[in-house]
Amino acid sequence: MNSAFSLKRLFQLFAASSKLRIAVIGDLMLDTYITGSSSRLSQEAPVPVLHVRERSIRLGGAANVVRNLLALSPSAKISAFGVVGADEPGQKLKSLLENANADVCGIVVDPGRPTIEKQRVIANGQQVVRMDFENTAPIPEKTRLRLMDKLSSMLKDNLLDAVIVEDYAKGLIGQEMLDHITSSARKYGVFTSLDPNPRNPVRSKGFSLMTPNRSEAFALAGIYCSDPVENVAEDNALRSVADNILSQWAPDHLLITLGPQGMALFSADAPVPFVIPTVAREVFDVSGAGDTVISAYTLYHAAGATDQEAAVISNQAAGIVVAKSGTATTDTAELTKSFAEAGCR
Repeated sequence: MNSAFSLKRLFQLFAASSKLRIAVIGDLMLDTYITGSSSRLSQEAPVPVLHVRERSIRLGGAANVVRNLLALSPSAKISAFGVVGADEPGQKLKSLLENANADVCGIVVDPGRPTIEKQRVIANGQQVVRMDFENTAPIPEKTRLRLMDKLSSMLKDNLLDAVIVEDYAKGLIGQEMLDHITSSARKYGVFTSLDPNPRNPVRSKGFSLMTPNRSEAFALAGIYCSDPVENVAEDNALRSVADNILSQWAPDHLLITLGPQGMALFSADAPVPFVIPTVAREVFDVSGAGDTVISAYTLYHAAGATDQEAAVISNQAAGIVVAKSGTATTDTAELTKSFAEAGCR
């Protein structure tokens, strides 16, 4: 832990974050978990019979980023931008966002495509199948323009402090949209973060931050994903990948998450990365950890944290959520406890 980082500083950032206005644009999803026990096989086919105990519904994809931001700063104004279908999952997704106190004015209903839903079946604590309901064809141009008109108006009217773009390659994020977001945000001095997806062949220069994980970073750079070396600062392959992304995308900062090795923060003007070791004591479920990272970094950077401070906080937040089941979140109380246990005073 950086000895210069204090709980007093953390509390200052908590307080400043409550006044922020952040837009999240990306692929909104609904995560459904069907949980139960299984002790026998079906007579109809050699498959387990699940005795369902619980059915829970959570926000997923870009909606989970909104959820993470509101968990960290309930008083902040968080606006969700994306597309849902004219169906029951779409109604549930919007309802969950509204119940979390999110602004849903940027959500467009498209009757021609289903709301993205991922149903997971969990038997005896193990996930046995996942069913995806989605249409990954490009969003109709008319729908995309409705989204961008609303977002552009908010930027122009000085109603946003940051914009997060969450790309799951489900048809929403396109080249023109990315270029418009980066150019408009730069014009109005708004911080921008991108969680890129290598399956979406787009390139847009000028984001404030990009947050791929290690395998995504190698894929973005078109470089074979080699095994990591023990000392992250001496991982020449990772440095080459970072240099490639910094050249192609030109973000101000590149934060590559490294699983058990923590994170590495790169920038074009830094000769070596800023490496933050992982703080996770137990890893139960890594799903959604990337959402926590981009949420915490963006939130606290917009609240006044330096890039290194924002990276340290996001690393701490990720260490908390991976010890929980499913797409989990953390809050200021858990962050404070985690920093205190790490020796922060």
